[in-house]
Amino acid sequence: MNTGVDTIFLLPMLIRSVKILVTGGGGFLGGHIINLLQKRGYKVRAVGRREQPGLVALGVEFVQGDISFKDNAYAAVKGVDAVFHVAGRAQMDFDYRAYYNTNVVGTKNIVKACLFYDVPKLIYTSTPAVVFNGKNLAGCDESLPYQKYYHWYYTQTKAMAEEYVLKHNSKNLKTVAIRPHLMLGQGDPHFIPNILRCLRNKTLKKIGSGKNLVDITFIENAAYAHLLAFDALDTGVACGKAYFIGQEKPINLWNLINTILKCLNFPIVTKKMTFHRAYLSGLFIESWYKIFCRSGIPPMTRALAIALSKDHYFSHERARKDLDYTPQITIEQGLESLINVLRLQMKILETSSHVLR
Repeated sequence: MNTGVDTIFLLPMLIRSVKILVTGGGGFLGGHIINLLQKRGYKVRAVGRREQPGLVALGVEFVQGDISFKDNAYAAVKGVDAVFHVAGRAQMDFDYRAYYNTNVVGTKNIVKACLFYDVPKLIYTSTPAVVFNGKNLAGCDESLPYQKYYHWYYTQTKAMAEEYVLKHNSKNLKTVAIRPHLMLGQGDPHFIPNILRCLRNKTLKKIGSGKNLVDITFIENAAYAHLLAFDALDTGVACGKAYFIGQEKPINLWNLINTILKCLNFPIVTKKMTFHRAYLSGLFIESWYKIFCRSGIPPMTRALAIALSKDHYFSHERARKDLDYTPQITIEQGLESLINVLRLQMKILETSSHVLR
């Protein structure tokens, strides 16, 4: 007969025996999720197209492969007890097949592999953009339906994938989708690099009134929410649901951009462009890129014009109620940390450039 003391001593052993797969573990969010899982004492496996010696050095089991191929997905899932499906394609180009293969086919392969190997839990990383209809969205909740028309292959394929994951929630495979909005933090591969690229190319302008409010999510909070969802699947409260995740309040997008630029001693954004002009410019540029099969990142798209000019912030009440989610890092703490990191990176770059001269 086991006593309470016996159970206490067994718990660490049970935790260590649990193995969890993180797809896209070498990425921005995936890396932070792995860090939290390892702090709990879980064994972690990651899968990705390219080798990840940094993860291996941290004790992560790494499987190299493209999950859009069935055999690779099944090999990654075999023998694990839960999956955090974080991997996804989020470029700004027009290669629909690449988006579809990674975001839809890859997700379907992961779901099917979970069912085949009796993996009981799947946490899927989605995006609020799956319901962003091009209009101002202020405080909307998860009852908002998927779009009928998408301006960006990323959001279209992420919506297809999220719907597939949630429809496959069952007693055998409990699924949940987390929708963190505009993730920021150390290692951000999208928002800050794109802002600085546009600044360098002299194409950064305020679109619309410049008064639009948006949700942001510091990466530590996004990772934390994923683990809360992982726990909530055990009670059943989160099963088959999607959750908006963000900070404690929305903020003005252009104030955020100018605050970061000012702290880095860059010129702030003062030039403006009307939404109508930006949207038409995006439509023209998209057509030109598609007709002439241009690669690379376009200077403007319709999706970008909408994202930079409209309100898009959401209610986090469902996450607070079901997951007990509250941001662990505040806006002020997150911005201070982010700016300090960016300043350090710039100082290193300046020093390197001086040495190379």
